[in-house]
Amino acid sequence: MTVKSHTRVLGPALMVLTMALYVANDTLVKLLGQDMPLGAIISLRGFLILFLMIVMLFLLPGHGWQSLKWLREPSILVRSSWDTAVTFLYLFALLHMPIANILAIMNLSPLVIMPLAAWKLGEHVGPRRMLAVAAGFAGALLVVRPGPDGFDGWAVLAFLAMAGVAARDISTRSIPAGAPSLVVALANVLFVQVAGLGLWAMTPSPLPDAGQWLMLAGCALFLGSAYVLIVVAVRIAPVSSTTAWRYSIIFWGVLAGWLAFGELPDGLTLTGITIILASSLYASLRQAKRDPAS
Repeated sequence: MTVKSHTRVLGPALMVLTMALYVANDTLVKLLGQDMPLGAIISLRGFLILFLMIVMLFLLPGHGWQSLKWLREPSILVRSSWDTAVTFLYLFALLHMPIANILAIMNLSPLVIMPLAAWKLGEHVGPRRMLAVAAGFAGALLVVRPGPDGFDGWAVLAFLAMAGVAARDISTRSIPAGAPSLVVALANVLFVQVAGLGLWAMTPSPLPDAGQWLMLAGCALFLGSAYVLIVVAVRIAPVSSTTAWRYSIIFWGVLAGWLAFGELPDGLTLTGITIILASSLYASLRQAKRDPAS
């Protein structure tokens, strides 16, 4: 196997693993949320992630203290603000929604990015991709089912988090190319940590027991690893070969919801999830083909 073909296999494999790690973190957060306030979970998990990231900052070549100068970059601060809002909206919704449902809604973000990119960045979006946007949101209606029996405020938070992801990703494009990815991620963690400490101060709780500390350590390990692996995946392989595998997160979400919480989507929900996946995947692959760097 040539080096090029090797990376074409390794990139998708890392992407699938990354999505599994994100879902593993979400599962542990949802379990912890049954007994701990969200502020405590975010804060204590954040301390552990910060420790891991600072260690990596000194181990990776080309980083170290000098790379922290990028924390003053306005575009990074804007992205971190969006990411903080997304984190809180998403986690509040996660504690009250089936994992598969909220992940399906979050996967609408590529469809929202397209009209935003057309508006803010002047990118061309053709009628077929706009049709994919409409189809994706039709699928979302099957997942959340507007009405007195199928829709609640937590789904609203999930939609707001998804829109925030789109805004965050649009803002990412203004970050200078020389900014280290690890420092961008570190800025996000710092912003979320400060907000988490503020939330914890408003909802004080005792320190976790040994089992909860073990779960928090798992959260930090899974999420910290995912932060790094997703950067590696998109840098070693073409975007077109990794994009489709991002949607494996839905499979992991359905599996985790079933194993950990007994959550099995019904027929209408599965139909909506399938429509969202097909629409988002089509739009993402169309974009990857238009991108000469992919």
